[in-house]
Amino acid sequence: MFTNKDIFDSFAQDALKKYGLEDSCKAELLQLSENITYLIRNEKTGEKTILRISRPGYHTIEELDSELQWLKEIKNYTPLVVADPIKGLNGSYIQLIRSWMLNDTYVCIMYEFLEGQMPDESDEEAIANHFISLGETTAYLHRQAKMWNHAVKLSRFVWDYDTMVGSNPRWGRWQAARDMTKEKRDLLERASSVIKRRLEKYEKNKHNFGLIHADLRLANLLIEGDIIKVIDFDDCGFGWYMHDLASAVSFIETKPITEKLIENWLIGYQKIEPILKTDLDEIDTFVMQRRLQLLAWLTSHIDSDPVKELSVGYTDGSVMLAERYLRKYD
Repeated sequence: MFTNKDIFDSFAQDALKKYGLEDSCKAELLQLSENITYLIRNEKTGEKTILRISRPGYHTIEELDSELQWLKEIKNYTPLVVADPIKGLNGSYIQLIRSWMLNDTYVCIMYEFLEGQMPDESDEEAIANHFISLGETTAYLHRQAKMWNHAVKLSRFVWDYDTMVGSNPRWGRWQAARDMTKEKRDLLERASSVIKRRLEKYEKNKHNFGLIHADLRLANLLIEGDIIKVIDFDDCGFGWYMHDLASAVSFIETKPITEKLIENWLIGYQKIEPILKTDLDEIDTFVMQRRLQLLAWLTSHIDSDPVKELSVGYTDGSVMLAERYLRKYD
């Protein structure tokens, strides 16, 4: 299906009808990835919105509604900038759409358009400063989640060892990477066992585990001046709060600047919320776990062109991180 863009264009056209925009707006494909994202542009006013068409089977309607509930709470009770969802003609934020080319039903949500650019990791001074702001932003998210009594009632995924890299990995098995050898697998399995042991000791409690974004990597941030805007809450769920730090350094874990970025994130975070020594002690554990989780994701999405580029050297980089991790903790 991903080779036939016309199918998703037909879904986007049906979606425009749900908002009464079919005569005034055009849909421009932005990204074919986990979800299908379109820029909707009003040809008369120039106004823009974002349309996210969700892949079937990843979330239930109840789970999508829970995501939107959290967005509303963040918008209303924190200083953070997130995208407001937009109601369709029927008064619902979540719309069911169909394509005349395919006998299947998809789900879509339209959001307000947020101005900004993704952080430029090649500008080391700028990105180091951004990570202080990102730490503050993440702390506000966590503070709101801890204070919101309804959060525990939301229907969202649980992100823990088992569902990321253990026996029930939601994104697939990292062991299936195409360039995996027995030697590499054995070393990464050792690292995984240490992760499991340490997280069992770390446990889950109201201080360290709750509602998180779960994918705060650079691609899900927009920078406008000194403001960081968070987008794409598609993977939000219940996990360790420190996982949001690990996700912030996704795909750049092996770069020399990463240590500085983590330091700055912690500076920013602790302006808003405290971090215990037990949390600090497991930063490497969460970074290593996230690395294995992403190795699984890359492996299960290997046919995607962006993934092919990201996958180059990723297994070997993971082995290097695992060797360093084991020297410290095994």
